[in-house]
Amino acid sequence: MRYALIALCALGCSGKSTAADDVEPDPKGWTIDVDMSATDRFVRPEASTTWSIHGEAAATEGLARVDVHGVATELDDGAFAADVLAGPGLTRVKVLATDDAGHTRQGDRTLLAARFLPDGAHNPVAASVILDDAILASMGDGLAGEAGAIDVAAEILQRDVLSQDDRCVTWPVEASQGEVAFDLVEDRGDLWLRIRIPNLYVYFEGACQGVVSTIPIGGELGGTIDVWTKLDPKPSADECLTAFAHTAPEVIVHNWGFDVWGLGGPLQNWIVNLFSGDKSTEARAQISSEVGTRADALLTEKLANLAVFDRTSDLDLLDTPVALHLCLGGLEKVGTTLIARIAANATAGGDKVAPGVPQIDGPLITPAANELVLDANLVGQLLFASWKAGGLSRPAPDADLSILSILVPELDNFTTQIAQVTVDGELPPLVTATPDGPGKLRVQLGDMMVDMALDDTRVFRFGMILTLDLDLTPIDGKLVPRVIASDAQVWLLDERFDGPDAGLEAAVGLKVGDVADELLGANAAIALPDLPGLGAPTTVTVDPGGRFLRVGLE
Repeated sequence: MRYALIALCALGCSGKSTAADDVEPDPKGWTIDVDMSATDRFVRPEASTTWSIHGEAAATEGLARVDVHGVATELDDGAFAADVLAGPGLTRVKVLATDDAGHTRQGDRTLLAARFLPDGAHNPVAASVILDDAILASMGDGLAGEAGAIDVAAEILQRDVLSQDDRCVTWPVEASQGEVAFDLVEDRGDLWLRIRIPNLYVYFEGACQGVVSTIPIGGELGGTIDVWTKLDPKPSADECLTAFAHTAPEVIVHNWGFDVWGLGGPLQNWIVNLFSGDKSTEARAQISSEVGTRADALLTEKLANLAVFDRTSDLDLLDTPVALHLCLGGLEKVGTTLIARIAANATAGGDKVAPGVPQIDGPLITPAANELVLDANLVGQLLFASWKAGGLSRPAPDADLSILSILVPELDNFTTQIAQVTVDGELPPLVTATPDGPGKLRVQLGDMMVDMALDDTRVFRFGMILTLDLDLTPIDGKLVPRVIASDAQVWLLDERFDGPDAGLEAAVGLKVGDVADELLGANAAIALPDLPGLGAPTTVTVDPGGRFLRVGLE
Protein backbone atom coordinates (compact mmCIF):
# COMPACT_ATOMS: atom_id res chain seq x y z
CA MET A 1 0.00 0.00 0.00
CA ARG A 2 1.44 3.34 -0.98
CA TYR A 3 0.15 6.70 0.16
CA ALA A 4 1.80 9.14 -2.13
CA LEU A 5 -1.32 10.72 -0.88
CA ILE A 6 0.52 13.57 0.57
CA ALA A 7 3.46 13.57 -1.74
CA LEU A 8 2.56 17.09 -1.71
CA CYS A 9 4.17 18.95 -4.03
CA ALA A 10 4.64 20.19 -7.26
CA LEU A 11 6.16 22.70 -5.00
CA GLY A 12 7.92 20.30 -2.92
CA CYS A 13 8.33 17.90 -0.20
CA SER A 14 10.41 18.79 2.70
CA GLY A 15 13.76 19.22 4.20
CA LYS A 16 15.47 22.61 4.42
CA SER A 17 17.66 23.70 1.56
CA THR A 18 21.34 23.01 1.89
CA ALA A 19 22.03 26.30 0.12
CA ALA A 20 23.53 29.11 2.15
CA ASP A 21 20.55 30.73 3.88
CA ASP A 22 22.37 33.71 5.36
CA VAL A 23 24.24 35.27 2.46
CA GLU A 24 25.77 38.64 3.39
CA PRO A 25 25.26 41.37 2.55
CA ASP A 26 21.54 40.87 2.05
CA PRO A 27 20.59 42.09 -1.44
CA LYS A 28 17.59 43.95 -0.03
CA GLY A 29 19.79 45.95 2.32
CA TRP A 30 17.61 45.02 5.30
CA THR A 31 16.53 41.91 7.17
CA ILE A 32 13.84 41.03 9.66
CA ASP A 33 14.03 37.69 11.44
CA VAL A 34 11.05 36.21 13.26
CA ASP A 35 11.83 33.19 15.41
CA MET A 36 8.70 31.23 16.49
CA SER A 37 10.50 28.15 17.82
CA ALA A 38 9.40 28.92 21.40
CA THR A 39 5.75 28.39 20.46
CA ASP A 40 4.24 25.00 21.25
CA ARG A 41 2.02 24.42 18.24
CA PHE A 42 0.28 21.36 19.68
CA VAL A 43 -2.81 22.50 21.59
CA ARG A 44 -3.58 20.31 24.59
CA PRO A 45 -6.23 19.65 25.68
CA GLU A 46 -7.89 19.94 22.29
CA ALA A 47 -10.88 21.68 23.86
CA SER A 48 -8.73 24.74 24.72
CA THR A 49 -10.25 27.96 23.41
CA THR A 50 -7.12 30.10 23.84
CA TRP A 51 -3.42 29.34 23.51
CA SER A 52 -0.24 31.25 24.29
CA ILE A 53 2.24 31.86 21.49
CA HIS A 54 5.80 33.06 21.99
CA GLY A 55 8.41 34.45 19.61
CA GLU A 56 11.38 36.70 19.14
CA ALA A 57 12.03 39.20 16.37
CA ALA A 58 15.08 41.22 15.29
CA ALA A 59 15.57 43.79 12.50
CA THR A 60 18.69 45.36 11.03
CA GLU A 61 16.76 48.65 10.64
CA GLY A 62 15.48 48.50 14.21
CA LEU A 63 12.36 46.61 15.35
CA ALA A 64 9.32 48.87 15.57
CA ARG A 65 6.51 46.45 16.49
CA VAL A 66 5.17 42.91 16.28
CA ASP A 67 1.48 42.40 15.65
CA VAL A 68 -0.38 39.15 16.35
CA HIS A 69 -3.68 39.02 14.47
CA GLY A 70 -3.39 42.76 13.94
CA VAL A 71 -2.87 43.64 17.61
CA ALA A 72 0.47 45.04 18.77
CA THR A 73 2.28 42.99 21.40
CA GLU A 74 4.51 44.17 24.21
CA LEU A 75 8.18 43.77 23.27
CA ASP A 76 10.97 42.79 25.64
CA ASP A 77 14.23 43.15 23.74
CA GLY A 78 12.48 41.61 20.72
CA ALA A 79 10.69 38.86 22.63
CA PHE A 80 6.91 38.85 22.49
CA ALA A 81 3.96 36.75 23.61
CA ALA A 82 0.23 36.75 23.07
CA ASP A 83 -2.87 34.69 23.81
CA VAL A 84 -4.77 33.74 20.67
CA LEU A 85 -8.07 32.02 19.98
CA ALA A 86 -7.71 28.31 19.24
CA GLY A 87 -10.22 25.97 17.70
CA PRO A 88 -10.39 22.29 16.78
CA GLY A 89 -8.06 21.24 13.99
CA LEU A 90 -5.70 23.79 12.41
CA THR A 91 -5.62 27.46 13.38
CA ARG A 92 -3.36 29.89 11.54
CA VAL A 93 -1.74 32.48 13.81
CA LYS A 94 -0.83 35.65 11.92
CA VAL A 95 2.39 37.30 13.08
CA LEU A 96 3.74 40.46 11.43
CA ALA A 97 7.00 42.18 12.40
CA THR A 98 7.68 45.75 11.22
CA ASP A 99 11.01 47.59 11.32
CA ASP A 100 11.63 51.32 11.79
CA ALA A 101 11.85 51.81 8.02
CA GLY A 102 8.40 50.29 7.46
CA HIS A 103 9.53 46.94 6.07
CA THR A 104 7.51 43.93 7.21
CA ARG A 105 8.09 40.24 7.61
CA GLN A 106 5.54 37.56 8.38
CA GLY A 107 6.13 34.85 10.97
CA ASP A 108 2.83 33.01 10.74
CA ARG A 109 2.56 29.59 12.34
CA THR A 110 -0.22 27.01 12.67
CA LEU A 111 -1.70 25.55 15.85
CA LEU A 112 -2.91 21.96 15.79
CA ALA A 113 -5.66 21.05 18.27
CA ALA A 114 -6.62 17.38 18.37
CA ARG A 115 -6.68 14.33 20.57
CA PHE A 116 -3.18 12.90 20.35
CA LEU A 117 -2.78 9.13 20.33
CA PRO A 118 0.65 8.32 21.81
CA ASP A 119 3.15 7.33 19.15
CA GLY A 120 3.15 3.55 18.74
CA ALA A 121 -0.09 3.05 20.66
CA HIS A 122 -3.04 1.17 19.18
CA ASN A 123 -6.19 2.81 17.96
CA PRO A 124 -8.71 0.38 19.52
CA VAL A 125 -11.40 0.91 16.86
CA ALA A 126 -9.36 1.25 13.67
CA ALA A 127 -11.80 -1.09 11.92
CA SER A 128 -15.03 -2.84 12.87
CA VAL A 129 -16.81 -5.80 11.35
CA ILE A 130 -19.58 -8.23 12.28
CA LEU A 131 -18.10 -11.55 13.32
CA ASP A 132 -18.65 -14.20 10.67
CA ASP A 133 -17.48 -17.78 10.29
CA ALA A 134 -14.21 -16.82 8.56
CA ILE A 135 -13.22 -14.34 11.25
CA LEU A 136 -14.26 -16.72 14.02
CA ALA A 137 -12.12 -19.42 12.45
CA SER A 138 -9.15 -17.05 12.41
CA MET A 139 -9.74 -16.14 16.05
CA GLY A 140 -9.67 -19.83 16.86
CA ASP A 141 -6.20 -20.15 15.34
CA GLY A 142 -4.69 -19.04 18.62
CA LEU A 143 -6.30 -22.02 20.33
CA ALA A 144 -5.80 -24.57 17.60
CA GLY A 145 -2.26 -25.29 18.70
CA GLU A 146 -3.56 -26.35 22.09
CA ALA A 147 -5.74 -29.14 20.66
CA GLY A 148 -3.02 -31.70 21.23
CA ALA A 149 -3.09 -30.94 24.94
CA ILE A 150 -6.47 -32.68 25.20
CA ASP A 151 -5.81 -36.39 24.83
CA VAL A 152 -8.55 -38.17 26.73
CA ALA A 153 -7.59 -41.56 25.30
CA ALA A 154 -3.98 -41.26 26.50
CA GLU A 155 -5.07 -40.16 29.96
CA ILE A 156 -7.43 -43.14 30.22
CA LEU A 157 -4.65 -45.54 29.27
CA GLN A 158 -2.43 -44.15 32.04
CA ARG A 159 -4.91 -45.21 34.68
CA ASP A 160 -4.50 -48.45 36.59
CA VAL A 161 -8.22 -48.63 37.29
CA LEU A 162 -10.99 -47.44 35.04
CA SER A 163 -13.84 -48.05 37.47
CA GLN A 164 -14.37 -49.87 40.74
CA ASP A 165 -17.24 -50.66 43.11
CA ASP A 166 -18.07 -53.41 45.55
CA ARG A 167 -18.83 -55.82 42.73
CA CYS A 168 -16.60 -55.03 39.76
CA VAL A 169 -13.25 -53.52 38.89
CA THR A 170 -12.15 -52.59 35.36
CA TRP A 171 -8.94 -51.39 33.78
CA PRO A 172 -8.18 -49.92 30.34
CA VAL A 173 -6.53 -52.05 27.71
CA GLU A 174 -6.86 -49.99 24.55
CA ALA A 175 -7.99 -46.41 23.83
CA SER A 176 -8.05 -44.04 20.87
CA GLN A 177 -9.67 -40.83 19.69
CA GLY A 178 -9.91 -38.61 16.61
CA GLU A 179 -8.28 -35.21 16.09
CA VAL A 180 -9.44 -32.62 18.62
CA ALA A 181 -10.95 -29.46 17.16
CA PHE A 182 -11.55 -25.99 18.63
CA ASP A 183 -14.40 -23.93 17.17
CA LEU A 184 -15.60 -20.45 18.06
CA VAL A 185 -19.33 -20.04 17.59
CA GLU A 186 -21.40 -16.86 17.78
CA ASP A 187 -24.93 -17.30 19.09
CA ARG A 188 -27.22 -14.28 19.41
CA GLY A 189 -24.35 -11.98 20.28
CA ASP A 190 -22.55 -14.35 22.66
CA LEU A 191 -19.23 -16.01 21.91
CA TRP A 192 -18.95 -19.73 22.65
CA LEU A 193 -16.00 -22.08 22.45
CA ARG A 194 -16.61 -25.68 21.48
CA ILE A 195 -13.97 -28.36 21.98
CA ARG A 196 -14.81 -31.52 20.06
CA ILE A 197 -13.14 -34.84 20.89
CA PRO A 198 -14.38 -37.18 18.17
CA ASN A 199 -14.61 -40.95 18.13
CA LEU A 200 -13.35 -41.74 21.62
CA TYR A 201 -13.07 -45.53 21.94
CA VAL A 202 -12.00 -47.52 25.00
CA TYR A 203 -11.68 -51.28 25.32
CA PHE A 204 -11.41 -52.48 28.90
CA GLU A 205 -11.25 -55.67 30.84
CA GLY A 206 -11.99 -56.46 34.44
CA ALA A 207 -13.53 -58.80 36.96
CA CYS A 208 -16.88 -58.99 38.72
CA GLN A 209 -17.63 -61.01 41.84
CA GLY A 210 -20.19 -63.66 41.06
CA VAL A 211 -22.21 -65.77 43.49
CA VAL A 212 -19.58 -68.47 43.77
CA SER A 213 -16.60 -67.16 41.75
CA THR A 214 -14.91 -64.21 40.09
CA ILE A 215 -16.09 -63.62 36.55
CA PRO A 216 -13.67 -62.11 33.99
CA ILE A 217 -15.29 -59.43 31.86
CA GLY A 218 -14.53 -57.34 28.83
CA GLY A 219 -16.21 -54.27 27.41
CA GLU A 220 -16.05 -51.12 25.37
CA LEU A 221 -17.35 -47.60 25.54
CA GLY A 222 -17.13 -44.60 23.27
CA GLY A 223 -18.69 -41.56 21.62
CA THR A 224 -17.97 -38.05 20.46
CA ILE A 225 -17.55 -35.49 23.23
CA ASP A 226 -18.41 -31.78 22.89
CA VAL A 227 -17.29 -29.29 25.55
CA TRP A 228 -19.07 -25.90 25.48
CA THR A 229 -18.09 -22.77 27.39
CA LYS A 230 -19.08 -19.10 26.94
CA LEU A 231 -16.22 -16.63 26.56
CA ASP A 232 -16.11 -13.05 27.81
CA PRO A 233 -13.20 -10.65 27.19
CA LYS A 234 -11.20 -9.72 30.26
CA PRO A 235 -10.25 -6.06 30.77
CA SER A 236 -6.59 -5.53 30.05
CA ALA A 237 -4.07 -2.72 30.27
CA ASP A 238 -2.88 -3.87 26.85
CA GLU A 239 -4.58 -2.26 23.85
CA CYS A 240 -4.96 -5.72 22.31
CA LEU A 241 -7.43 -8.20 23.75
CA THR A 242 -5.30 -11.02 25.16
CA ALA A 243 -7.41 -12.76 27.83
CA PHE A 244 -10.87 -14.28 28.16
CA ALA A 245 -12.94 -15.50 31.07
CA HIS A 246 -15.04 -18.63 30.56
CA THR A 247 -18.03 -20.26 32.15
CA ALA A 248 -17.98 -23.74 33.70
CA PRO A 249 -17.73 -26.18 30.77
CA GLU A 250 -20.81 -28.10 29.76
CA VAL A 251 -20.02 -31.58 28.40
CA ILE A 252 -22.28 -33.34 25.92
CA VAL A 253 -21.56 -36.91 24.74
CA HIS A 254 -22.97 -37.84 21.34
CA ASN A 255 -23.43 -41.35 19.93
CA TRP A 256 -22.64 -42.91 23.29
CA GLY A 257 -22.04 -46.63 23.26
CA PHE A 258 -21.38 -49.00 26.15
CA ASP A 259 -21.23 -52.77 26.31
CA VAL A 260 -19.94 -55.33 28.85
CA TRP A 261 -19.70 -59.07 28.43
CA GLY A 262 -18.35 -62.01 30.31
CA LEU A 263 -15.32 -63.80 29.06
CA GLY A 264 -16.29 -67.20 30.50
CA GLY A 265 -19.22 -68.40 28.45
CA PRO A 266 -22.99 -67.80 27.99
CA LEU A 267 -23.96 -68.39 31.61
CA GLN A 268 -21.45 -65.85 32.83
CA ASN A 269 -22.64 -63.35 30.20
CA TRP A 270 -26.14 -63.62 31.66
CA ILE A 271 -24.84 -62.97 35.17
CA VAL A 272 -22.71 -60.01 33.98
CA ASN A 273 -25.75 -58.43 32.32
CA LEU A 274 -27.56 -58.52 35.66
CA PHE A 275 -24.66 -56.77 37.37
CA SER A 276 -23.92 -54.17 34.64
CA GLY A 277 -27.32 -52.72 33.87
CA ASP A 278 -26.47 -49.29 35.40
CA LYS A 279 -22.82 -49.17 34.34
CA SER A 280 -23.51 -47.33 31.07
CA THR A 281 -25.03 -44.30 32.84
CA GLU A 282 -22.26 -44.27 35.44
CA ALA A 283 -19.52 -44.49 32.83
CA ARG A 284 -21.02 -41.70 30.75
CA ALA A 285 -21.33 -39.43 33.78
CA GLN A 286 -17.77 -40.23 34.83
CA ILE A 287 -16.38 -39.43 31.37
CA SER A 288 -18.34 -36.15 31.27
CA SER A 289 -17.18 -35.07 34.73
CA GLU A 290 -13.53 -35.83 34.16
CA VAL A 291 -13.40 -34.22 30.70
CA GLY A 292 -15.15 -31.11 32.04
CA THR A 293 -12.68 -30.78 34.92
CA ARG A 294 -9.73 -31.26 32.59
CA ALA A 295 -11.06 -28.73 30.06
CA ASP A 296 -11.76 -26.15 32.78
CA ALA A 297 -8.17 -26.28 34.01
CA LEU A 298 -6.77 -26.15 30.48
CA LEU A 299 -8.91 -23.17 29.44
CA THR A 300 -8.11 -21.24 32.60
CA GLU A 301 -4.45 -21.49 31.63
CA LYS A 302 -4.71 -21.02 27.87
CA LEU A 303 -7.27 -18.19 27.83
CA ALA A 304 -5.15 -16.09 30.18
CA ASN A 305 -2.75 -15.17 27.39
CA LEU A 306 -4.09 -15.56 23.88
CA ALA A 307 -3.08 -13.69 20.74
CA VAL A 308 -5.98 -12.96 18.38
CA PHE A 309 -5.58 -11.30 14.95
CA ASP A 310 -1.95 -10.70 15.88
CA ARG A 311 -0.47 -9.80 12.50
CA THR A 312 1.93 -7.22 11.08
CA SER A 313 2.21 -6.06 7.47
CA ASP A 314 4.82 -3.85 5.83
CA LEU A 315 3.64 -0.85 3.82
CA ASP A 316 5.34 1.87 1.81
CA LEU A 317 4.03 5.39 2.37
CA LEU A 318 5.67 8.43 0.83
CA ASP A 319 8.71 6.24 0.05
CA THR A 320 8.92 5.35 3.74
CA PRO A 321 8.58 1.78 5.12
CA VAL A 322 5.74 1.62 7.66
CA ALA A 323 4.80 -1.39 9.80
CA LEU A 324 1.07 -1.81 10.45
CA HIS A 325 0.08 -4.06 13.36
CA LEU A 326 -3.45 -5.41 13.78
CA CYS A 327 -4.99 -7.21 16.72
CA LEU A 328 -8.39 -7.74 18.29
CA GLY A 329 -9.16 -4.61 20.29
CA GLY A 330 -12.46 -5.78 21.73
CA LEU A 331 -15.77 -7.55 21.24
CA GLU A 332 -19.02 -5.65 21.55
CA LYS A 333 -22.50 -7.15 21.77
CA VAL A 334 -25.02 -4.94 19.98
CA GLY A 335 -28.47 -6.45 20.34
CA THR A 336 -28.03 -10.01 19.10
CA THR A 337 -24.97 -9.17 16.97
CA LEU A 338 -21.32 -9.52 17.98
CA ILE A 339 -18.97 -6.84 16.64
CA ALA A 340 -15.20 -7.22 16.42
CA ARG A 341 -13.27 -4.00 16.98
CA ILE A 342 -9.86 -4.25 15.34
CA ALA A 343 -7.01 -2.30 16.95
CA ALA A 344 -4.10 -0.98 14.89
CA ASN A 345 -0.86 0.89 15.27
CA ALA A 346 1.64 2.12 12.70
CA THR A 347 5.37 2.65 13.22
CA ALA A 348 8.26 3.71 11.04
CA GLY A 349 10.92 5.16 13.32
CA GLY A 350 12.28 8.65 12.67
CA ASP A 351 12.95 11.66 14.86
CA LYS A 352 10.16 14.12 14.09
CA VAL A 353 8.65 15.27 17.40
CA ALA A 354 4.94 15.46 18.23
CA PRO A 355 2.87 14.51 21.27
CA GLY A 356 1.23 11.76 19.23
CA VAL A 357 -0.97 11.04 16.25
CA PRO A 358 -3.63 13.72 15.68
CA GLN A 359 -7.01 12.01 16.03
CA ILE A 360 -10.58 13.18 15.61
CA ASP A 361 -13.49 11.98 17.72
CA GLY A 362 -16.95 10.92 16.70
CA PRO A 363 -19.67 8.50 17.80
CA LEU A 364 -18.80 4.81 17.51
CA ILE A 365 -20.96 3.07 14.92
CA THR A 366 -22.07 -0.50 14.19
CA PRO A 367 -21.21 -2.12 10.86
CA ALA A 368 -23.92 -3.71 8.76
CA ALA A 369 -23.70 -7.12 7.14
CA ASN A 370 -21.04 -7.28 4.39
CA GLU A 371 -19.57 -3.99 5.54
CA LEU A 372 -16.31 -2.83 7.07
CA VAL A 373 -16.30 0.30 9.18
CA LEU A 374 -12.95 2.06 8.69
CA ASP A 375 -11.75 4.79 11.05
CA ALA A 376 -10.36 7.83 9.24
CA ASN A 377 -7.89 8.00 12.13
CA LEU A 378 -6.23 4.83 10.82
CA VAL A 379 -5.23 6.73 7.67
CA GLY A 380 -3.95 9.45 9.99
CA GLN A 381 -1.86 6.89 11.90
CA LEU A 382 -0.24 5.64 8.70
CA LEU A 383 0.57 9.14 7.48
CA PHE A 384 1.86 10.15 10.92
CA ALA A 385 4.32 7.25 10.91
CA SER A 386 5.58 8.27 7.48
CA TRP A 387 5.78 11.94 8.51
CA LYS A 388 7.78 11.11 11.63
CA ALA A 389 10.28 9.14 9.54
CA GLY A 390 10.76 12.07 7.15
CA GLY A 391 8.22 11.24 4.47
CA LEU A 392 7.29 14.92 4.21
CA SER A 393 10.83 16.26 4.51
CA ARG A 394 12.48 15.87 1.14
CA PRO A 395 13.10 17.35 -2.30
CA ALA A 396 10.06 18.05 -4.44
CA PRO A 397 9.58 18.42 -8.18
CA ASP A 398 11.33 21.46 -9.64
CA ALA A 399 9.20 24.54 -10.29
CA ASP A 400 9.37 27.10 -13.08
CA LEU A 401 9.69 30.56 -11.44
CA SER A 402 9.63 32.56 -14.66
CA ILE A 403 6.14 33.82 -13.88
CA LEU A 404 7.42 35.17 -10.56
CA SER A 405 10.07 37.26 -12.31
CA ILE A 406 7.26 39.60 -13.31
CA LEU A 407 6.84 40.36 -9.61
CA VAL A 408 10.55 40.11 -8.73
CA PRO A 409 12.69 41.20 -11.73
CA GLU A 410 15.93 40.26 -9.95
CA LEU A 411 15.12 36.59 -10.61
CA ASP A 412 16.08 37.16 -14.26
CA ASN A 413 19.70 37.54 -13.18
CA PHE A 414 20.00 33.82 -12.42
CA THR A 415 21.17 31.37 -15.06
CA THR A 416 17.94 29.38 -14.81
CA GLN A 417 14.34 29.98 -13.84
CA ILE A 418 13.85 26.34 -12.83
CA ALA A 419 13.93 26.27 -9.04
CA GLN A 420 14.97 23.38 -6.86
CA VAL A 421 12.17 22.91 -4.33
CA THR A 422 12.22 21.22 -0.95
CA VAL A 423 9.52 21.02 1.68
CA ASP A 424 9.51 20.27 5.38
CA GLY A 425 6.19 19.31 6.90
CA GLU A 426 6.67 20.61 10.41
CA LEU A 427 3.26 19.40 11.63
CA PRO A 428 1.87 15.88 11.15
CA PRO A 429 -1.06 15.39 8.76
CA LEU A 430 -4.59 15.76 10.14
CA VAL A 431 -7.04 13.35 8.48
CA THR A 432 -10.82 13.65 8.78
CA ALA A 433 -13.83 12.05 7.14
CA THR A 434 -16.07 14.55 5.34
CA PRO A 435 -19.78 13.63 5.36
CA ASP A 436 -20.66 16.97 3.76
CA GLY A 437 -18.17 16.52 0.93
CA PRO A 438 -16.83 17.42 -1.43
CA GLY A 439 -14.82 14.21 -0.99
CA LYS A 440 -14.77 11.39 1.53
CA LEU A 441 -11.47 12.19 3.25
CA ARG A 442 -9.73 15.47 3.96
CA VAL A 443 -5.99 15.65 4.57
CA GLN A 444 -4.64 18.87 6.07
CA LEU A 445 -0.96 19.72 6.32
CA GLY A 446 -0.02 22.63 8.54
CA ASP A 447 3.22 24.57 8.45
CA MET A 448 4.55 23.09 5.24
CA MET A 449 7.79 24.99 4.82
CA VAL A 450 8.52 25.36 1.11
CA ASP A 451 12.01 26.47 0.05
CA MET A 452 12.78 27.54 -3.53
CA ALA A 453 16.37 27.89 -4.72
CA LEU A 454 17.92 29.14 -7.97
CA ASP A 455 21.55 28.29 -8.72
CA ASP A 456 21.77 26.71 -5.24
CA THR A 457 20.74 30.00 -3.61
CA ARG A 458 17.49 30.11 -1.70
CA VAL A 459 15.32 32.91 -3.02
CA PHE A 460 12.01 32.26 -1.22
CA ARG A 461 10.61 30.46 1.78
CA PHE A 462 6.87 30.07 2.10
CA GLY A 463 4.72 28.62 4.87
CA MET A 464 1.57 26.83 3.90
CA ILE A 465 -1.57 25.05 5.11
CA LEU A 466 -2.49 22.64 2.35
CA THR A 467 -5.89 20.93 2.29
CA LEU A 468 -6.67 18.04 -0.04
CA ASP A 469 -10.20 16.65 -0.44
CA LEU A 470 -10.09 13.08 -1.65
CA ASP A 471 -12.61 10.77 -3.22
CA LEU A 472 -12.06 7.04 -2.75
CA THR A 473 -12.77 4.61 -5.58
CA PRO A 474 -12.73 0.80 -5.05
CA ILE A 475 -10.34 -0.68 -7.61
CA ASP A 476 -8.73 -4.14 -7.53
CA GLY A 477 -9.56 -4.71 -3.86
CA LYS A 478 -8.17 -1.35 -2.70
CA LEU A 479 -9.40 2.21 -2.28
CA VAL A 480 -7.75 4.54 -4.78
CA PRO A 481 -7.71 8.22 -3.72
CA ARG A 482 -8.24 11.08 -6.14
CA VAL A 483 -8.02 14.79 -5.38
CA ILE A 484 -11.31 16.51 -6.22
CA ALA A 485 -10.64 19.82 -4.46
CA SER A 486 -7.69 21.56 -2.88
CA ASP A 487 -6.92 24.74 -1.00
CA ALA A 488 -3.58 26.31 -0.13
CA GLN A 489 -3.17 29.07 2.42
CA VAL A 490 0.28 30.49 1.65
CA TRP A 491 2.36 33.09 3.42
CA LEU A 492 5.79 34.46 2.52
CA LEU A 493 8.30 33.92 5.31
CA ASP A 494 11.55 34.97 3.69
CA GLU A 495 12.77 36.41 0.38
CA ARG A 496 16.16 37.20 -1.03
CA PHE A 497 14.74 40.06 -3.08
CA ASP A 498 11.96 42.38 -2.03
CA GLY A 499 8.69 41.65 -3.80
CA PRO A 500 4.93 42.00 -3.25
CA ASP A 501 4.03 39.40 -0.60
CA ALA A 502 0.39 39.05 -1.63
CA GLY A 503 1.21 38.55 -5.31
CA LEU A 504 3.88 35.95 -4.60
CA GLU A 505 1.59 34.08 -2.21
CA ALA A 506 -1.27 34.05 -4.72
CA ALA A 507 0.97 32.74 -7.50
CA VAL A 508 2.31 29.92 -5.36
CA GLY A 509 -1.17 29.05 -4.10
CA LEU A 510 -2.50 28.75 -7.65
CA LYS A 511 0.44 26.56 -8.66
CA VAL A 512 -0.32 24.12 -5.85
CA GLY A 513 -3.98 23.98 -6.86
CA ASP A 514 -3.08 23.32 -10.51
CA VAL A 515 -1.00 20.27 -9.68
CA ALA A 516 -2.94 18.91 -6.69
CA ASP A 517 -4.29 15.94 -8.64
CA GLU A 518 -0.71 14.91 -9.50
CA LEU A 519 0.34 14.80 -5.87
CA LEU A 520 -1.16 11.36 -5.24
CA GLY A 521 1.16 9.51 -7.60
CA ALA A 522 0.24 6.87 -10.13
CA ASN A 523 0.21 3.96 -7.66
CA ALA A 524 -1.47 5.56 -4.65
CA ALA A 525 -3.95 3.20 -3.01
CA ILE A 526 -5.31 2.44 0.44
CA ALA A 527 -5.29 -1.26 1.25
CA LEU A 528 -7.96 -2.46 3.68
CA PRO A 529 -6.98 -4.20 6.94
CA ASP A 530 -6.00 -7.80 6.28
CA LEU A 531 -8.89 -9.66 7.88
CA PRO A 532 -9.88 -13.25 7.05
CA GLY A 533 -12.85 -13.64 4.76
CA LEU A 534 -12.96 -9.93 3.94
CA GLY A 535 -14.41 -9.38 0.47
CA ALA A 536 -13.23 -6.75 -1.98
CA PRO A 537 -14.62 -3.23 -1.44
CA THR A 538 -17.50 -2.16 -3.69
CA THR A 539 -18.73 1.13 -2.23
CA VAL A 540 -17.54 3.82 0.15
CA THR A 541 -19.82 6.16 2.09
CA VAL A 542 -19.08 8.55 4.94
CA ASP A 543 -20.96 8.12 8.20
CA PRO A 544 -22.80 11.32 9.21
CA GLY A 545 -20.88 11.36 12.50
CA GLY A 546 -17.82 12.52 10.57
CA ARG A 547 -15.27 9.98 11.73
CA PHE A 548 -15.90 6.65 10.02
CA LEU A 549 -16.13 5.33 6.49
CA ARG A 550 -18.58 2.57 5.64
CA VAL A 551 -16.96 0.27 3.09
CA GLY A 552 -19.35 -2.11 1.35
CA LEU A 553 -17.86 -5.52 0.63
CA GLU A 554 -18.55 -8.21 -1.94
